[in-house]
Amino acid sequence: MVEKKTLYIFGRALGVAFIILLAFTLSACKGKEKAAEQDAKPAAETAVPFKLTTFDGKAFSLEAMKGKAVVVNFFASWCGPCKLEAPALERAYQTFKVVGVEFIGVAVDDTDDGAKGFIKEFKLSFPAGRDASGEIMKSYNLYGVPKTYIIGKDGSVSYSHSGVITEEILMKEIRKAI
Repeated sequence: MVEKKTLYIFGRALGVAFIILLAFTLSACKGKEKAAEQDAKPAAETAVPFKLTTFDGKAFSLEAMKGKAVVVNFFASWCGPCKLEAPALERAYQTFKVVGVEFIGVAVDDTDDGAKGFIKEFKLSFPAGRDASGEIMKSYNLYGVPKTYIIGKDGSVSYSHSGVITEEILMKEIRKAI
């Protein structure tokens, strides 16, 4: 009886060890596949050109920004995560405006008053306007905010980020684009 019980326990332990080994092997393969995907990056996607009237009445054209790095941030006044990232965006703007990096905030699914209140509350000094028609949002296949795009001097998207972007990531990716 003791021998059968010992064999049973040993068999179960061996089975568990095999499952753990299999799981590690599969996860290591996925890691190698992801690394290979990152090494073989596809050609950069060209940013969709758009025009926007900013809240201060000026015309913004992404196409006119070729030759400059541009940070495009989609936000909404009712968006909690947008409120979390707003100070980081302003600090990045203050850091990089002196070297010619352009920033544009695009308010989506919002009102003029709501977006202007957001800008005032967070003391955002970079230009912003509202995508009243929703066309910019549609052209960028936007399904949620916040969403930030960093566009290189050649007009291609060098980085995109869904959700709250940290100051560290923002600074690093802007440096890559310039």
